[in-house]
Amino acid sequence: MTIKASGSLNTTEIVAEWGGSQPNSLSEYYSAGSLVYSGAADGSGNAIPSSGNPINFSDFFDTTKFLTTDESSTTGTVTVPTDANAIYIVSALGGGGGGTSGLDYDQAGGESAGGGGGGGAYAAGVYLTVTAGEDLTISVGSGGSSGSTSSFTYTASADSGGATTVIRANGTTILSAGGGGGASFSNGGVQGPLASHTAGSAGSISVSGQVTSGTTTSGVSVSSGTTANGSAGTVGANCSGDNCRIDGKAGGNSGAGSGGGAGGSSSGTGTAGSDGTNGGGGGGGAAQTTTSGRTAGGDGGDGSISYQFVRIV
Repeated sequence: MTIKASGSLNTTEIVAEWGGSQPNSLSEYYSAGSLVYSGAADGSGNAIPSSGNPINFSDFFDTTKFLTTDESSTTGTVTVPTDANAIYIVSALGGGGGGTSGLDYDQAGGESAGGGGGGGAYAAGVYLTVTAGEDLTISVGSGGSSGSTSSFTYTASADSGGATTVIRANGTTILSAGGGGGASFSNGGVQGPLASHTAGSAGSISVSGQVTSGTTTSGVSVSSGTTANGSAGTVGANCSGDNCRIDGKAGGNSGAGSGGGAGGSSSGTGTAGSDGTNGGGGGGGAAQTTTSGRTAGGDGGDGSISYQFVRIV
């Protein structure tokens, strides 16, 4: 908590806020030393001296040691707290892309399984430079919707997942966990040819202003963390022979290594492609089930973000 702004002040009160061990001396509390970080100031912006003789008790009125903030998932406009100089990305995921439906034909000589959407990119344990008092714009990418299941529609695309981003006040994007692409199919016809398929593409990760060394005021060692692209979905496929059965294809995992939706089953009445989770791509639908002839693809999993503000010294 903040040291009082006036009255008498003793070493014990300074130690309680800024740390240190006995025997204590004011000379331990120059800024840019082991106890008081460079740039530390009181509530009016007066800096704690970094040198000079003597340092005074009055230099510590209305001062506060910066502590790492609680973990947050707040989006929109977020103001960087006083004395923070980095945002710590606990984890961030882009949204997964949607999967496409299965396809059935009228005497085309085959059937088609829907392709899986791509997985969103991932970052965790990453420290990025910010400035105290600036406004960041933080957004989380939604999962992409699945592709068309309309009868005899042979050109369609599922929606791509959205990117999860952190943008500084000057317009610089310091984190972009890209969303996975939606799967698609095209160039088919009711009596052939069989459609061509494209899998959902992998989301890509990008960071700027990363800090990879130092120690936070909470005593945590800074490291490079983890960044990873998502994985592409599995491309849709055709089977040979009219009324052949074929299962849908899986969605791609997020960069965290999981979350891709399973492809739909063509067995019996069939199942739709599963929705992705945690930034994974949606699974593709199956073809030639006993009810509708095809099943729907799954939606991509929503992205997410969790972060803290820290001061690195």
